[in-house]
Amino acid sequence: MKNIILIMQREFSTRVRKKSFIILSLLAPVIFALTMFIYIKLIFATEIETLTVHIADNTQWVGKNIAGNSVFKFENIAPASLETLRERYADSESVILYIEGEKDGYPVNYSMYSKKTVNIDLQEYVRNAITSTVESRKLKEYNIDNLDEILSKIRTTVDMRTIKWEKNKEDKETDIQIIMVISYVLSFILYMFIFMFGAMVMRGVIEEKSNRIVEIIISSVKPFQLMAGKITGIALVAVLQFLIWIVLTGVFFLVFQSFSPGHGETVSGLTGKLAGVNIVETLVFFVLFFLGGYLLYASMFAAIGSAVESETDSQQLMIPVTVPLILAMLIMIQTFRYPDSSLSVWASMIPFTSPIIMVARIPFGVPLWQILLSLTVLIATFMLMAYVTAKIYRVGILMYGKKPSFREIFKWLKYK
Repeated sequence: MKNIILIMQREFSTRVRKKSFIILSLLAPVIFALTMFIYIKLIFATEIETLTVHIADNTQWVGKNIAGNSVFKFENIAPASLETLRERYADSESVILYIEGEKDGYPVNYSMYSKKTVNIDLQEYVRNAITSTVESRKLKEYNIDNLDEILSKIRTTVDMRTIKWEKNKEDKETDIQIIMVISYVLSFILYMFIFMFGAMVMRGVIEEKSNRIVEIIISSVKPFQLMAGKITGIALVAVLQFLIWIVLTGVFFLVFQSFSPGHGETVSGLTGKLAGVNIVETLVFFVLFFLGGYLLYASMFAAIGSAVESETDSQQLMIPVTVPLILAMLIMIQTFRYPDSSLSVWASMIPFTSPIIMVARIPFGVPLWQILLSLTVLIATFMLMAYVTAKIYRVGILMYGKKPSFREIFKWLKYK
């Protein structure tokens, strides 16, 4: 244990004194805070650029019933063939809504043409507007008296609020956009941290091995002690850097806000939106899942580093390690929409994807038993992986001159 602590202290002190650590610890919070500041300003911005859509309506009745709003403006133009419209508007930034002729009294086809890809909000707005127009016309065919008056009374706009409630606790209003942003940022940072500091372990092992320093160290400590001390020392560096980032990001964000007009209203508005998220609990579990995920992947990165002599040789061996991380990032996209789906729940339990997926789910609200079960499985898997990795590490750390295959590495596991 003493040797592990000594190696851990060496790894920690060596890395926190590097200029790269100091620069990154100061520069990253500035970037994070500036990004948050700009994003929040965009959320609270009231000025929205209006997009004009030209309607070429061959039916002469659908287009004139499509009303615009603060975002989309619609202008009816003279009906023309597609060839004529292409010659006239193909080189412009205009969006053309082309409504083809009628069949049985109703339009045959609706198409939108533009030099750029038509955004999904505009597509949805136009689709709903046309649907409403056609439905109204079909209703009029039934000759219902005072139909327009009836429809005007029926049409209702609903403003939906989402409230998070708990027994014997005060209700809190939530904002799904803010929760999704928190979920994405934390899970992406965790992915970045696991990959960055795990790769740091691998590079450290490769460097010591290529410089033959490891041969001197291994004469005083056991390979497992060397691996455990290196992984733990870098873990402490990661936690320290994360805490520095959290504190300085908050400080720089408040500094940016203080120079912005109406910063008090923006901060209070953001605070209100965060009321439905338990920030302390989220950050605590973030750190715990980071440590679990880092220890699991760092042990695998250490095994890779011990088996090769350069980073170039490590690329093939890194595939089994990086694929689960990439898979977790893909599943995370689904988790934002359906945090309680079977895919999200199971991915948050499987140890190779659970750190990222569970952190993405926590801001939405996850039962405590699921979080604790996921952590338990993650730590148990790390302990098993550390045992397996130690067998690879003790052989690979002293192997030179040849890049081992997966078959040879599996043979190392049988050595006693």
